[in-house]
Amino acid sequence: MLGIGGYKHTREQGGVSQIKMRPSEWGYWGLIGRCIAQAPSIQVVKLKSVTVDVSVRGFVAKVSACSTYVNTTKYPLQIEYRIPVDESAAVYSFEAIVNGRKIIAQCMEKKKAENIYKEAVTSGHTAVLAREDRLMSDILHLALGNLPAGETVELKLRMIMELRVKSDGAVNFTLPTVLLPRYCPQDIAYNQHTTSVARFGGFCFEPPEFIAVSDVYSTDIRATVNGGPSISHIVSYSDALNVNISDDGMSAEVTQDGSFKADHDWMILVYYRNPYKTHVIRETGERSSTGLMKDDLLMINIHPEVPQHSYSNRNEIVFIVDCSGSMRGENIQSARATLLLFLKALPMGVYFNVICFGSTFSLLFPEGSQIFTENTFQKSIMLQKSMEANLGGTEILQPLKYVYSQPLKPGHGRQIILLSDGEVMNVDQVKQLVSRNAHETRVFAVGIGHGASTALIKGLARAGKGKSDMVYQQDKLQFKVMGLVKCMLQENVQDVSVIFNVDPPCGVKLVPKVPPVIFGGQHLIMYTRLPQATEVKSATVKGTLESEILNFNIKGTDIITSHDEDMILHRLAARAQILEWQIDEEEDVGGEMIALSVTSGVVSRLTALVGVDQDESSVVAVQQVSPQPVFSFRSCNMSGGFGNTNTATGGSSFYAPSSAAGFSFNAPSSAAGGALFGLSQSLQSSKQHYTEKMACT
Repeated sequence: MLGIGGYKHTREQGGVSQIKMRPSEWGYWGLIGRCIAQAPSIQVVKLKSVTVDVSVRGFVAKVSACSTYVNTTKYPLQIEYRIPVDESAAVYSFEAIVNGRKIIAQCMEKKKAENIYKEAVTSGHTAVLAREDRLMSDILHLALGNLPAGETVELKLRMIMELRVKSDGAVNFTLPTVLLPRYCPQDIAYNQHTTSVARFGGFCFEPPEFIAVSDVYSTDIRATVNGGPSISHIVSYSDALNVNISDDGMSAEVTQDGSFKADHDWMILVYYRNPYKTHVIRETGERSSTGLMKDDLLMINIHPEVPQHSYSNRNEIVFIVDCSGSMRGENIQSARATLLLFLKALPMGVYFNVICFGSTFSLLFPEGSQIFTENTFQKSIMLQKSMEANLGGTEILQPLKYVYSQPLKPGHGRQIILLSDGEVMNVDQVKQLVSRNAHETRVFAVGIGHGASTALIKGLARAGKGKSDMVYQQDKLQFKVMGLVKCMLQENVQDVSVIFNVDPPCGVKLVPKVPPVIFGGQHLIMYTRLPQATEVKSATVKGTLESEILNFNIKGTDIITSHDEDMILHRLAARAQILEWQIDEEEDVGGEMIALSVTSGVVSRLTALVGVDQDESSVVAVQQVSPQPVFSFRSCNMSGGFGNTNTATGGSSFYAPSSAAGFSFNAPSSAAGGALFGLSQSLQSSKQHYTEKMACT
């Protein structure tokens, strides 16, 4: 028996679960569906099985996830669900198989895709739609319209992820499976997703108090590792694994040892024998395509070193620690442990301060940053020990604005280190603020706990020209902290560029155009595009550190040429460019973003994947409804923060309403567990820390 915020979830072996849930919680479930013919009634969308195949090749991972559901009702269902994805992942394929018929989605401009989906569903055709959340790039909305009665559907999603070498030499692959609530500040109008008010054709919907959940679904997560450096060993700190490494160390197979409990992200750490060796892959382009997809693409993996004198204690370091309600439990413990290691790693003589924030914020030194001495260190330790997740909502903008409003210490660089689970909706606002101040203040970010928002954590580090890392329980925390401290104390490397010696001579372009930040000893990934039929004899990554010129050389013999049908490197480069544009506040990049997204097939904020079953014999009878949207959302301020997420495994049915025919439905983005990867049912505790009204308007 698990307590869920004052409500109880019971499960009997082989029996039926009964979950007592308040009305506002129905949206936290994974796959949801409603039957139009039966007015506002809850129907079952039963999960049968989940299979996730991961292929790790060097520093890239291909992920294929397939979930099998069955409509056990007598009516067609309109279904929508959402899943967490890593914000840097290139999502490029979504398809459904219904009764042997394959529906393959194509990438196009978002409004056009939504209109195609709407018209198809209204006319009775089965259709699929995948869209990136308009505010949070690490949430994906997936829809299936008109799942016929009694039919089984296989939903397949494919994506590509970039992998980086961590401070301890591990290459970390994480499959996001936990989607936590996102705090909505008062000044953010997010009426697409944040309300629990629902009207269906004039009916006000309220789910029943009890929901019955039965049966058990199967979960199969498999990974292969090959095509990269020799493998030393593979481990996981979150799950038991079966690992079989070949005798030559060039390939490995990984499977889950036992069942997977979806209350945490699934991850593996791959340790290569020589992860720091220069690794450059040249992927051939598609000759019949245009632009980026036509050219060849280089992925450069190097670990540049910088002179020792580039590290300085002439820095002001401001720690901003999330003490909002969502940090309760293990997260605030991890935040305290992380802050303690950071404080112990600071060199004497730096200026520092600590800010705790939630709905409001407070400073360790209200008069301003102080020099790090034994006395000020002891004061910071007293604060660190007393930190609790009791400051309400996650209002992250205000402490950042305060820091930026303070004058710089003469002769000192300023670094911000954010420790947070990142569960906020105003990600773009925060990233743009950080980007506007990156010329004088760098930002480093640490994501705390499973389900931490990669859109915020990675996005802030990228916008602030810093670095990011994720911290989980039982993680190698000390390696991560020391790696970030080393980067933080390093001076900026300026004027970064890549010079190529190619035959015949031609222009080679960085993707994106803005070069990445160089940190000594850290994994640097760069993408460049070059014309076909060119030979790369050598390349040099250049930069300046103070008055010193830095050169990092790449030999032509270091480059390995490959051809991949999925064009994984091209799509990763496209995603990197899209993310750069999303930080850019210029208004004229929308057309370029759509063009690149459509050409590469990689979903962006301005595009979507849509597919329609054209088989006329499979058209279902759909009840006519009003052409007005049947589900509207209001912005809500959850100033009390959020409680803990409790996850119960073993159930397989998802209950909740979905849209009337032809119109999209969006449950609140507060969700624990993403349905695509076969996550167990999860409910968000809301009795103590999350208030919300159900009302008919």
